[in-house]
Amino acid sequence: MNFNKLILLITCCTLLTMGCRSVTDTGTKTSGDLLGSWEGCDGRVVNFTQNEDGEISGRYTALGGLTRYGFQANEIGYKLRKRAAGSYSGTVKWRNTRGEATWRDVVITIQGDRYMDNSSDNCAREMKRL
Repeated sequence: MNFNKLILLITCCTLLTMGCRSVTDTGTKTSGDLLGSWEGCDGRVVNFTQNEDGEISGRYTALGGLTRYGFQANEIGYKLRKRAAGSYSGTVKWRNTRGEATWRDVVITIQGDRYMDNSSDNCAREMKRL
């Protein structure tokens, strides 16, 4: 086999291999996906999961500054539904200093690894993906 044919064969094999490569999941969520864990500025961590009927729950897996308000580990603090790509709405749990809970409406926007909402306290209004 002459040198030119060998180079052509190697080039074709390389291009074929590159074109047939499968995409592997690196474990990162796509832009706009809320599911997974998010951390607020005070160390709280919320893990969002979705059940069979499409409802998304956010549970506090680390409390950070929420301990002073009577939150407990694994407590549900969010009840949500997906509205559109990167947009979610529902309710977020608030507690006063006596530990009394109320639920407030919330709209959440996800842009890449950045969480933003319109109804949480300052340490959850913007969170980062873990």
